[in-house]
Amino acid sequence: MANGRAKSGAWYGSISTSVGVGGDDVVANVNVMIHRRAFLLGAAVVPLAGCGVMDRFSSGSDVPFDGGGQPECRVPDQLISFDKIDGARLSYEITGKKQSFQADPRFVEKLDDWADDWAGLSGLGKITGISTYGAYVDKCPSMHAAGRAFDFGVVTHKKGEVSCRGDLWADDAKRLRSYWRLAASLSAHFTYTLTLAYNDLHLNHIHVDDAVSEDEDPTFDKDSRAQCLVVQNVVTHVFGKKCPSTATYDAATKEAVRDIQREVGIKAPLAEPDGWRAFLRAAASA
Repeated sequence: MANGRAKSGAWYGSISTSVGVGGDDVVANVNVMIHRRAFLLGAAVVPLAGCGVMDRFSSGSDVPFDGGGQPECRVPDQLISFDKIDGARLSYEITGKKQSFQADPRFVEKLDDWADDWAGLSGLGKITGISTYGAYVDKCPSMHAAGRAFDFGVVTHKKGEVSCRGDLWADDAKRLRSYWRLAASLSAHFTYTLTLAYNDLHLNHIHVDDAVSEDEDPTFDKDSRAQCLVVQNVVTHVFGKKCPSTATYDAATKEAVRDIQREVGIKAPLAEPDGWRAFLRAAASA
């Protein structure tokens, strides 16, 4: 799990498992989440760096690497170091320091592909910087430990920025719209994409991994909580239509999606890869 600077920009250190934690109020929130998870699981839960392991215990059926066994955990010499995504310098969101990170080389290529695609769709111009809470983390099992996950903090462009720090801006409508456009673009390239709607652990970042999509194009699964939440919040915050955030592909969500598909000229259903990608790209460019 990741936390960052408080609103003042001050940094408050880390807890024993190398997780950056910001401010007493955030520490309290972490403790609450731990107690709640401990209650639900009937056992104590230790917060770990990145979000991979904690994602695994998130409510819902589509937690990373479920169903297909656990990911292959890697060691640093099996990965590559990278300090840019499509030319944009990376920095650590917690300290603001520019630095390099480690990941699977194929996953870095996917990040590059996403960045090039998003820069064109966003209307904000080329990406000039990305702050992150990290990629590879030596905490097995998780997609972070496999070197196939990345946590977005803030994406900076020539013409503006998109913040994933929902813990700082809460219900700001303009930021929410930008946030969900970004989430749509990421969902077109990665399954899973875990957002602030997924659980409280993702209030300050968007997590992406390729646990399900791997080397294939992402597809929509109506039973995926994460994907249903992306759809519903895109419908609400990007397209401005009423859609309850139920985390299920219910009748109201289907109707809202069909209205949008008709308006933007999408003929392929959401369940088909072309239909899923077209819907997400329409949202990202809206």
